[in-house]
Amino acid sequence: MRVFRENESHIGARRMHMAAKWQQTRKTFRHGHLAKALVEAALARLEADGVETLSLRELARDAGVNHRAVYRHFPDKLALLAGVAEEGWRSLARRVKQQLAGKAKGEQALIAKAVGFYLFAREHPNLFHFMTGPRVNKEGLSPGLEKAIDEALKMFQQPFVDSGMTPELAHIRTALFISALQGVTTQILHGRLRVSRAKAKDFVADTCRRLFEGLR
Repeated sequence: MRVFRENESHIGARRMHMAAKWQQTRKTFRHGHLAKALVEAALARLEADGVETLSLRELARDAGVNHRAVYRHFPDKLALLAGVAEEGWRSLARRVKQQLAGKAKGEQALIAKAVGFYLFAREHPNLFHFMTGPRVNKEGLSPGLEKAIDEALKMFQQPFVDSGMTPELAHIRTALFISALQGVTTQILHGRLRVSRAKAKDFVADTCRRLFEGLR
């Protein structure tokens, strides 16, 4: 199997799409939702060029406001990054739910959720690496972010409970499962696991099926 890496055409297309999204943030702001507009602008820049490119001044420009207006909603860059991460986890949860539609409880549901997790990461690689990287809420100042993470990860716990585990044991098994899933997903995205784009979904599904069997 060949190494999967995005080529320049994929990257260029994504940047063009994100450039259009930057312009949409101005419309959001005109409707009186500056905080949302700033998060949208940050998401767009992050997806196009990575978290290193984010600055409050540039984001204010993307949203079409003076940079001082940013501080009415986010006291510093870390607070804004927490908002971006929160939206990322909520988006991941929505993607997982989409993949779950029509699947039976237990193993089938867990595998579908795992594939949804992987697909979200493939569709939003920079956001995924950011939100699953070092914590941006170490001081606990962004409870909304912690709630979004908890709600997203709890979606993976129910299949273990449905298989007959106690909630306490299911919680531990879920943590192990998610850790492995994140690791496999990251290695595929970085091209260290030599899995083609066409075969990646099946690879993730098969890997998670084996994980579930081993954790029961």
